[in-house]
Amino acid sequence: MKRQSRHLRSRSMHRDNKFLLLLHNNISLGRLFFSGSVLYLLLVVVLVNHLSLLPSLNNIHISIDKTLHELAADNKHKEGASACLLVNDENPRLPEWIAYHYHTLPLRSLTVAVDPLSRSSPLGILRRWNDTGLMEMQLWNDDDYLYEIAANGAEKKRIKVTPDVHGHRMRQNHFINKCMLDFKRRNKQWVLLIDVDEYITFNWIDDNNQEPDFPVEKAPDGIPTLMDWTWDSSEGVIEGWIDTLSSPTKVATGSLVSQMQIQPGGVVTDSTGDSYYLRDDRAVRDLDALDQPPEPMPILKYVMADSDDKLCGEIFNDVYDEKWDELWVCFEVDWEAPENEQKKTNIFHGGYVVEDLQQRKYFLEKEQALWPKRLAVEDAKDARERLPRVDERKTILDVVKEESNRHGYETMGPCIMMPRLRYGSFEVQPEAATVVTPGEIDPKNFVTLRYRWHGAKGVYVYGKTMIDVSQIPTEELQVEAENVHAPLCHYCPRQEWYYSPQYVTSLFRVNHYLDSFEAYTYRKDIRVELRQSVDRYNTLAKEGNHSMDTEGSHWLQEFVQDMGSENAKMLLAGAGIFPRLDWSLWKILWG
Repeated sequence: MKRQSRHLRSRSMHRDNKFLLLLHNNISLGRLFFSGSVLYLLLVVVLVNHLSLLPSLNNIHISIDKTLHELAADNKHKEGASACLLVNDENPRLPEWIAYHYHTLPLRSLTVAVDPLSRSSPLGILRRWNDTGLMEMQLWNDDDYLYEIAANGAEKKRIKVTPDVHGHRMRQNHFINKCMLDFKRRNKQWVLLIDVDEYITFNWIDDNNQEPDFPVEKAPDGIPTLMDWTWDSSEGVIEGWIDTLSSPTKVATGSLVSQMQIQPGGVVTDSTGDSYYLRDDRAVRDLDALDQPPEPMPILKYVMADSDDKLCGEIFNDVYDEKWDELWVCFEVDWEAPENEQKKTNIFHGGYVVEDLQQRKYFLEKEQALWPKRLAVEDAKDARERLPRVDERKTILDVVKEESNRHGYETMGPCIMMPRLRYGSFEVQPEAATVVTPGEIDPKNFVTLRYRWHGAKGVYVYGKTMIDVSQIPTEELQVEAENVHAPLCHYCPRQEWYYSPQYVTSLFRVNHYLDSFEAYTYRKDIRVELRQSVDRYNTLAKEGNHSMDTEGSHWLQEFVQDMGSENAKMLLAGAGIFPRLDWSLWKILWG
């Protein structure tokens, strides 16, 4: 905790200096005593009503008993996972998140960065755990990760982040990779990258709950195959190509009856009754993708299409204009040309040559060469059927190790992609198995027990990841992450709506909890207007109320049993309780 303490002292000195400067400039000596008294009373009110706002005063006395000593000693001899969290006013959620993942992952190291807009600090919550010896905790601020790293590994200039959505995403991307780099240097292995309202769990097959069909290798008899297809969410249709006898023909489906089957290898049916088989284009393209350019030509890495439909990427070996390696370039491509038209939907899947308007050729790097190999459909189905039930007390890492031994490490790592499932606002009464000592810990304060209604499976866009940093080269972690959903493009498959982690073949998933409207509007970040929208909240709540889990969770009961009632109460204090935070007062006090 030396890093944390240093930052705490620095922040305190900065605020003290700011306070003295205000007194010197704005308060005459004659009014000093009166103004000081008023300010003192004001701070007392803030302390009483908003204790979590004052991290330096939120020192919790921890009484370490024999149970926690024994658990901490035992943990040192067992493998555990790590996690990176960027938080903003998440103190009501954090106690449950840490305890749940300590028990189910098992989480043993956590680095938390606090967004500058946060009105509260998680320091007191982290100290509870750190002082017990059960986990290693780090609390970061901007100085810990918003900096560039030179090629020789030395720190370079500070990165400036703009106060908008783009800046928020940049902050996330730099934090993710710097956090993983730190864990790699500390000889950690698996690092979980999710948010504080998300919880990793086993992706059980629920026979009592509708799921997408398992994908098939080829089209069923009588059903045409759609190639190079894309999902048009605004129109609710799929566009693609059917390979006819003469030449490929472009077609569009009618409005789809259900989105649950939109997946590579799936069969969809539209409102007219017509069915189509959605070819797994990535798998097919891999069969003839090139490892190297067929002739000398520039290579494009980190390829994307910009808002003007130009092809962009970092250029290497520019034999035409001799541009510097790693320079970001964009150029126009005639996507209507026969050689390009069907490639547009697959430009992010490398190993191919494209031409610009001057007929100059460029090779798209085969970044998928390092992506984890997917399990065959039958193997994935068997693995999901082997997943432990809620009362077996196996952890996520237990299953990672077992399935890696069974199918080979390359099928699990180094980047495990996990689909997400949205949980709505419809509450249920916690099952008897989740209820602990009445009056001691209320299960209704825990989202993992309070909400069991969720959205349709397989339709939530973009997933999250768990990454084995021991297998990632250091240089890959010294730059900004690609994005929060697929941080490392050479190791995590690129995600698009229809190429998010496939729900039915995934062993793990991430449950994303909407929670109550009070909880949804609690955070005041750069998306504050969106988070205060009742209409948006109601829309998300409706999407998350499709069907209900038929199997509950015993994690809280088991956590209390392992820790002991008093220790569990101490570690879970404040869970699910949202105290009022005064945004304007916080800005006045701390600037």
